[in-house]
Amino acid sequence: MCGRFTVTKKDTKAVADRFQVELEKKLAESAEGAMGRFNVAPTQEILTVRASPDPEEAADGVREGRTMRWGLVPRWADDLKVGYRMINAKTERLLESRAYAPLVGKFRHRCLIVADGFYEWMKAEDPKQPRQPWRFTVDDGELFAFAGICTRKEWEGEEADEEGWLYSATIITTKPNPLVAKVHDRMPVILSGPEAERAWLDPALAAEDAVAMCEPLDPGRMQSAPANPKLNKVGRGIEGPELLVVPA
Repeated sequence: MCGRFTVTKKDTKAVADRFQVELEKKLAESAEGAMGRFNVAPTQEILTVRASPDPEEAADGVREGRTMRWGLVPRWADDLKVGYRMINAKTERLLESRAYAPLVGKFRHRCLIVADGFYEWMKAEDPKQPRQPWRFTVDDGELFAFAGICTRKEWEGEEADEEGWLYSATIITTKPNPLVAKVHDRMPVILSGPEAERAWLDPALAAEDAVAMCEPLDPGRMQSAPANPKLNKVGRGIEGPELLVVPA
């Protein structure tokens, strides 16, 4: 699974350039709160990129950015707690899941989730000892995109936007590549680059072809390092660059 990740970059222009999306002022301000993060956790705001809602514009590659709640809340759900159980979507279940099957074949429900690293936990040989977090990066810490699925639902509450919509998303997971397999039996689907990202957002992409794209990333492009055990605790105050370093 992928239960925590990082977006340590704070330069919204660099993100806009990398993902070919315009971050107008209001979104840029919202995105700043979802960036410069070393411990992004479920239910928090994450930065996503989607194709334009207009099919013709989408086919031409026009995109929009949006912050969303991490943990998909289906349109039929009446409680945000559902999102806690839907932070990840297994590739193997995308075409059969009640929540994901209606979404994966529709371009407006596929998104890029911006990140520059993710954590997994290695079990200690001694069961009495805490697990050791490891951080995985791509291309020496460059920005990348998780393959995501998203949706919206009408909602009353502070979680909704000004128009009364709650936007939420989940990260798709798959079998691990050899590097991640040393730590965990699942890994997030990381799209291999701009070409794959374009394909993921393409209105012409069928559900079966979308699922076929959800393969583990080449381990030769990834790096891993142990991270600070402070990550074993959950809380808003657990944040900052010190989380990337194991204390002496």
